[in-house]
Amino acid sequence: MRPSPFFLSVGLLAAALVVPILGRADADTLRVGFFPNLTHAPALAARQLEREGQDCHQAALPAGVKLEWRSFNAGPSAMEALLAGAIDVAYVGASPALNAHVRTKGAEIRVLAPVAQGGNALVVRKDSGLKTPKDFIGRNVGTPQLGNTQDIDARTWLREGGLNVHLGGGDARVVPAQNADLMLLFSRGEIDAVWTVEPWVTRLTSEFGGVVVHENKESLITVLVTSRAALEKRRPAVEAFVRSHYALCARLRADQAWQEKLVRTGLGAELRSQPPKSELIGPALARVSFAVPEDLESRRKRLSALFARAHKDAQDSRLLKGDAPMGPLLESLVR
Repeated sequence: MRPSPFFLSVGLLAAALVVPILGRADADTLRVGFFPNLTHAPALAARQLEREGQDCHQAALPAGVKLEWRSFNAGPSAMEALLAGAIDVAYVGASPALNAHVRTKGAEIRVLAPVAQGGNALVVRKDSGLKTPKDFIGRNVGTPQLGNTQDIDARTWLREGGLNVHLGGGDARVVPAQNADLMLLFSRGEIDAVWTVEPWVTRLTSEFGGVVVHENKESLITVLVTSRAALEKRRPAVEAFVRSHYALCARLRADQAWQEKLVRTGLGAELRSQPPKSELIGPALARVSFAVPEDLESRRKRLSALFARAHKDAQDSRLLKGDAPMGPLLESLVR
């Protein structure tokens, strides 16, 4: 099981202080981290366009700056690389970003832009009768990772519904496991429900007869972040990349079929496998909302509320200790 985004190792903080020799790059390279996840669709699309020989971001960068992509499998490792200076920008979940922000006392992590919301839902077996939190007393709910966004959402929903839920169990048991393992446990009836993110929500409903009973459409699942150090050293390149990211998102929103094709092909290439079927990617993308234009103050106000809620939920779930002001986290949002 991957380590929780809310339990970063001591090495992360140490890495923030000493930049490994292997992590160094010259000032003419902008290094962008991402995951081969559907919720990182703008990165997947950009990478695929480059494979097809089309310039996506390069022309938007300052003269002489080269773009370099680096793939990660989990939020904590991406945040460690960012704090170590091995990358300059990262597409990452809101939970790892918040965790690193709190752990570094608000001194290092800076959110540049929102990327994706939604695609985050609770799926139960058909005819199970499970609908409200009270129905889950004595039941098992699977989540993708201890302390990740869906894990926190599941615990919060159950707790706000009147259940006593803690790490050792409680009225309902939350079972963190890898998404592939959750599919197997769900199909065998060994867990009663799964709270996860796309494309796994669509897989549960289309392949395993699941039914969505609760969907968190406001959940902030992907943001674009940088470090204070990277921003100080490469601000023009970082901000130019973010503006190009927004332009690409607008193009993807305007042509859903093109977006689906790039994401499908890009996922296959990143995972070195056959591209997922359109029957899976189409509905999954439809549940995810990618960032739309809004004025800077509205964006800051909205993100402040979302991060403040995420912080409170994580603390109430006893999966995050400590505090940090939200102001510094959002002071570098790009128009």
